[in-house]
Amino acid sequence: MAEKKDDFLAKEEKEAKKAEKKAAKADKKANKEKKPRKNPFKAIGAFFKSVRSEGKKVVWPKAKEVWKNTVVVLVVILILGVIIYLIDLGLTQGMKGIKQLATTTTSASEESTEATTAQVVEEETEADTTEATTEAAEKAE
Repeated sequence: MAEKKDDFLAKEEKEAKKAEKKAAKADKKANKEKKPRKNPFKAIGAFFKSVRSEGKKVVWPKAKEVWKNTVVVLVVILILGVIIYLIDLGLTQGMKGIKQLATTTTSASEESTEATTAQVVEEETEADTTEATTEAAEKAE
């Protein structure tokens, strides 16, 4: 019986929470009132004023710092450029090697095929000549 009461209370709590959520949503909708439109020119003017005030807060580096940072950037770019060049060179040589290997393998198989074809043609010619000679000898007898 106590379990039924607990289940009933749990259901009531869930329903109460749902009702609270619905009420909160309704309150939000009611609180949302249409704001009057602002003048767009005033908004643009305010934007540029804030940009100017933020620009005044910027701390610019000294010339010595700028040169130091520029040199660091150029050195890093140079090092990365050399690394990329070396990787590209290695990959290019690797692809050339693969192409040469493929060409060498293909040429060898073509040569062996051509030799086999030439041998077959030669053998067929010899067989035809032998047959013709044998037939001619039989007819002569």
